[in-house]
Amino acid sequence: MLLQVEQLNKAFGGLKAVNNVNFSIQSGEIVGLIGPNGSGKTTTLNLLTGFLKPDSGSIIFDGMEIAGNPRCSMCGNGIARTFQLIKPFLNLTAVQNVMIGRAFGKEATMNLKLAEKDSLVELEKVGLRDEAYTLAKDMTLMQRKRLELARALASKPKLLLLDELMAGLNHAEADDAMETIREIRKSGVTILIVEHIVKAIMGLSDRIVVLNMGEKVAEGTAQQIMHDPRVIDVYLGKSHA
Repeated sequence: MLLQVEQLNKAFGGLKAVNNVNFSIQSGEIVGLIGPNGSGKTTTLNLLTGFLKPDSGSIIFDGMEIAGNPRCSMCGNGIARTFQLIKPFLNLTAVQNVMIGRAFGKEATMNLKLAEKDSLVELEKVGLRDEAYTLAKDMTLMQRKRLELARALASKPKLLLLDELMAGLNHAEADDAMETIREIRKSGVTILIVEHIVKAIMGLSDRIVVLNMGEKVAEGTAQQIMHDPRVIDVYLGKSHA
């Protein structure tokens, strides 16, 4: 088991944002994390990556307890993530942005020639090789999202957390992003994906965990989730039943 989350809790004042959440991820899986706005998805990612400390519970990654560890240690542990609000270094080129990611992780290097070479490989993986020396400020939204992904991959993660990677993309761009995610999985990276695009989450995920009001309400395959009355009620709606 690559990731085991047990009895995870986080409250903000009287609001229980994450309430006794349990789930696991095996190496090589793509696991989807879905739920309505405010259900605790991004808070869960923040707990997994050290941006927040849990009030209680356990997060075991690759055999090591990491709950409450500082976020600066997560890349070194083998965890990388993207963010809903992407913030590349606008006045740096694509390859320079990715080189910053290459400076962290289990195989971190400060060798600039090696970092540039490896960063070009990551840009190739996400379809940005031709834009390697384009400034981030001159890129489209789709290109910046791909850059965010390449920067995360540059840290050589075992587990990649994707937070609304496809938000704001058109249908064709979302389809391209789905294919890129499949290729990343083929390279041996395990993926936890938060996404509101139902087609994407159902098409990509081996299993799906559903949150509502901070609690896990369901877990299963895409087909099981599509027909689960609790999920239809709190998230999918009857049109997906």
